[in-house]
Amino acid sequence: MRFPIVSYLRWAKAHPAARYDLARSGAAPCPASALGLTSRDLVVTLPVSDGYAPLRRAIARRYGVDPEQVFTVSGGTSFANWFACASVLDSAPADAEVIVERPTYEPVLRVQEALGYRVRRLDRRLDEAYAIDLKRFESLVTKRTRLAIVTNLHNPSGTRIGIATLRTMAGMLRRVGAFLVVDEVYLECLFGSRTASCVHAGSNVIVSNSLTKAYGLDGLRAGWVLGPREIVRRAWIIQDLLANNGVAAGEQMTLAALRRLPAIRRRAHALLDPNLDRIRRFFDREKRLEAVVPEGGTVAFPRLPRGVDGARFAKRLLTRYSTLVVPGSFFESPQHIRISFGGPQRIVAAGLANISRALDEIA
Repeated sequence: MRFPIVSYLRWAKAHPAARYDLARSGAAPCPASALGLTSRDLVVTLPVSDGYAPLRRAIARRYGVDPEQVFTVSGGTSFANWFACASVLDSAPADAEVIVERPTYEPVLRVQEALGYRVRRLDRRLDEAYAIDLKRFESLVTKRTRLAIVTNLHNPSGTRIGIATLRTMAGMLRRVGAFLVVDEVYLECLFGSRTASCVHAGSNVIVSNSLTKAYGLDGLRAGWVLGPREIVRRAWIIQDLLANNGVAAGEQMTLAALRRLPAIRRRAHALLDPNLDRIRRFFDREKRLEAVVPEGGTVAFPRLPRGVDGARFAKRLLTRYSTLVVPGSFFESPQHIRISFGGPQRIVAAGLANISRALDEIA
C-alpha cells in the first residue's frame, strides 16, 4: 500500500484567508448550542463493541436499514469511503479493477490508488449535464471489475443520479460479482424528511455519508457506511486493526445531532435555500459561464470562457477581490472553477458579483 498526495486537500489546508470564501464545500458551521448537549453527553468512554449501539440504531432508523448494515467511523465521509472500498477489495485478486467517475472528488480516486488496484474512468461530461451514460458505464464493466464508485450529488457539479440509473448500474455490476459504492454526503442537502438513500438501489450497493456538508457539522467527523451485512462485518474487522474503537464524545455528540436533526435541518434550509435560488439566478444572467444548475447541494462547477485557465482565474479573484474559489484542476478540469454557496448569504452574493467583475476584466 502507498499513500499518494491529495493535492486538493493540501491546497485547502494551506490557502490564505479570503473575505469572500466560496471554496468551503459544506454549509456554514452549525453552532454547538444546536445539539442541545448537557454535561452528561461529554463522556470519555463508552461500552467497547462494534460501534456505539444507540448511534447505529439511530442511523438505521433514519435510512430504513437494519443496524447490522451500519458501520460508523470517526473520520467523516472520506474515511467512510476508505472503509467501503477496502472492505470490498480486501479479498479481491491482484488484477481487480475499480471504476471511478471523472471528474470526481480527488480522495475518491486516491483511495483506489492507495489500495493498489487498476482504475478505469467513467467520464461524466458537461455537454451531457454530467449524467451517467449507461452504455459508457457498461463498456467498462468486465469480469475483473470489483467496484465502481460515484458521488451523488456529484462532486463537483451537484448533479443528481436518479434511482433508476443507480439500479441499472448495480444490476450490471451484480452480474460480475461487483459492488457499487455511492458517496451520498451531498444528497443530504435535498432535505427530505427521510432521505431516500441510494443503499436501496440494490443488494450490492454500499453508501457512505456523514453530517458534514448539509448540516455544517464537519468538526464532528461523524461518518458511516450502509451496505450488505458481510461488507459491514468486514469493515469492523478492518477497524480492529486501524482504530479499535470510535471517539466516545464524538459518538455521543453525533447521536445528539441526529435526535435534533429537524431543528438543525431548518437552520440549513434557511441558509441554503436562498443561496440555491441566488446561484440559479447568477447562472441565468452570467452567460459567460457554462454550468449545470444543481437541484440541491452546496457546490456548482462552471466552465470558464475558452482560453481562460481556472487556476489563474482563481488567483486573480483572490488577489484582486479577496474571493476564494477552487481551481478546477483539482477535479481534472482546468477550465473550470468550483463555487460553493453554503456560506452566509451576503458572502455568497458578494463573491458571485466579484466573479462577474473578474470576468469583465479578462473579456
